Amino acid sequence: MRSKFSTIFIYCLTVILIFSALPCFAQRTSEEDSSRAEAIFSDILSHHGASTEKSSVQKLIDGKFSESPASGEEWYIYALAQYSDYDFSKYEASLISYLEENTVRSASSRLKYALCLAAAGSKHEYIQNTINDSIGKQGLMSWVFGLHLLNNGYQSSEYSSSDIVSKLLTMQCSDGGWAITGQYGDVDATAMTVQAMAPFYDKDENVKAAIDKAISLLSEKQLEDGDFLSYGVANPESGVQVLIALSSLGIDCLSDTRFIKNGNSVFDGIEKFSLADNSFSHTYEGDSNPNATIQVFCGMVAYIRMASGKAPFYVIDITENTPDDPTPTPPENNNGSSGENSGAGSDKESGNSNPKEPESNSTSDSADPMRYKVWIIAVIILTGAIVSLILFLKKRRNIKNFIAVLLAVALLIGIVYFTEIKSPEDYYNGDDETKENIIGSVTLEIRCDSVAGEAEHIPSDGIILDETVFDIEDGDTVYSILVEAAKKYKIHFENDGNEKMVYISGISYIYEFDFGDLSGWTYTVNGQRSSVGAGEYKLSDGDAIVWEYTLTLGAVGE
Repeated sequence: MRSKFSTIFIYCLTVILIFSALPCFAQRTSEEDSSRAEAIFSDILSHHGASTEKSSVQKLIDGKFSESPASGEEWYIYALAQYSDYDFSKYEASLISYLEENTVRSASSRLKYALCLAAAGSKHEYIQNTINDSIGKQGLMSWVFGLHLLNNGYQSSEYSSSDIVSKLLTMQCSDGGWAITGQYGDVDATAMTVQAMAPFYDKDENVKAAIDKAISLLSEKQLEDGDFLSYGVANPESGVQVLIALSSLGIDCLSDTRFIKNGNSVFDGIEKFSLADNSFSHTYEGDSNPNATIQVFCGMVAYIRMASGKAPFYVIDITENTPDDPTPTPPENNNGSSGENSGAGSDKESGNSNPKEPESNSTSDSADPMRYKVWIIAVIILTGAIVSLILFLKKRRNIKNFIAVLLAVALLIGIVYFTEIKSPEDYYNGDDETKENIIGSVTLEIRCDSVAGEAEHIPSDGIILDETVFDIEDGDTVYSILVEAAKKYKIHFENDGNEKMVYISGISYIYEFDFGDLSGWTYTVNGQRSSVGAGEYKLSDGDAIVWEYTLTLGAVGE
């Protein structure tokens, strides 16, 4: 009897100890998972030459990230603002200066910059002005970014957060997802829409039902390696957007069985794209990709916040505007309305509008680059003479002073003389580009059928450049071939951003938004849209490139 009692006692004690240990086990697992994200976070910082020490990160913010405030680095700033407390005043001043000096045509980009300014603690009027004039002006993503801002307590003169939520619900595809284009849900667009609506999941039954359906779709689209496809290409960015969406809902992607396929989690799917230099590639075993690296960085911060019990990634910690309830009170003048690819920087090229009917170009002496150089050199010499005279009159006649002036003049003259200055006529010279290591050829076509004949400078047949063959070398991209075509056939185009993250804002004097809020330029290769920018798409022999002006850029159901 005593033995039986002892057995029961030991059994009960064992059960109690096991259940008592479960919280500790769960906590340990959570900490280990968070450490995995912290390690990737730290590795990406090291890729930029920084450690996790606060002073090292601050130096990175004030240096590299502030020097190019609108070329992708804004997302590093946003993520760092959501990770810890840093001083973003230098970055804020740099971004505001950029926004004041440049016209950002994309509504989604304007809202993105406003969101980053808000995270940096800025009170600049750009934020409110952008909210009032940009929400809903460029399809799905302009609604998504607008909702992020309103979720942080800002108010719109036209929409409330509930208006935007209602609009997003009407844009849901029949399969449960959301899409920039087409009638079927896309992983990235679906995940990003879920991120914006996450604060309403427990407050609105319609939102809950919509998000549950979207989560099921995302689970179905996960691949066996844990990663996801976008435009038919497996990539880490799509996995990151899913990670941020799940983390925004408090779902741990490392333990939720819906997002573990063949033993691989979303984290595994992302990490397969990591490179030896601690950056990430867009394609498996591809080159380092700035956009992929930035997005992974954001994803790690989103997961760390979830694991530590903080608010979702897009609910800003530091803004004084953040309300307890993410649904802001509509302003008095709210009218109750219910209702992609952007770049930064500016590098404008100019030339003739139509290769079929080239404009006559002036060849006057004033356009001669050498004549410009003569005048510039004359000004330099004159300035040197004036400085020397001033030194002489002020009795600062030490021979070293005059030698310094002479050296400065010589250096400036050398820079001017050896710098190639091209007029538009020289740049758009109509010559074939010499290529030594040709690996094949591609065709390029530029069309504007959607607005054919709508203005005097727009060709009536919609053809800016008919199908034309170009030789390619290893490394040639969709963008490099466009540049080559522009030079050879004297086609005007304008672009924003750097070469890898380039965005074409205008071709043949036809610009984005000229024919509506969703109009702009997009490209396809072999009839398929790509998930990467024109500067990142490397070409292969036989590829067929088509640049096309569309009136429904970013619209659902295009």
